[in-house]
Amino acid sequence: MPVPPDAEPIRILGYALGSFSTPGAALASAFVLGILLGAIPVGAAELLVLVLAAVRPSSLIVPLLLVMTFGHVLGKLVWYWVGTHEHRLTHPFLRRQIEQSKRFMVRYPQLGVTALASSALLSIPPFHLTAIGAGIVRAPMLLFFAVAFAGRVVRFGIVGLLPQLVPELLR
Repeated sequence: MPVPPDAEPIRILGYALGSFSTPGAALASAFVLGILLGAIPVGAAELLVLVLAAVRPSSLIVPLLLVMTFGHVLGKLVWYWVGTHEHRLTHPFLRRQIEQSKRFMVRYPQLGVTALASSALLSIPPFHLTAIGAGIVRAPMLLFFAVAFAGRVVRFGIVGLLPQLVPELLR
């Protein structure tokens, strides 16, 4: 849906976004950034969630968070794939990640889906390491995706909506 010519443009850091500030562009951007931040284990997804929670109109916040979370979990499938191919990968960075994941799996072999759910929700252990472990043990991909999505929706929902709820709770 194009922006009406008389509408006030959305501004970020003083720059007008103009015709790029459509709901579709925002959703597509959230999806792509979700994939990237899921594949790159830097912990910046929460920062994106805080930015998305400030979007106006506020009716876009929940769809943006859902689309971003879907993309984020798709990005985590890269780490699941690393786990399924762990015996063939030789890159030093990937080997370190695989070995960290294996150490956790050996230490807590009984956790299974519980570890995946807690990691998706709390990032303890780091979620990409749990995704590698799920790939190593060949956990069903649909189960991995469903548990990861559910945990991340709750996590990102809390991160994104808590700043809006705190002032209300303090009144």
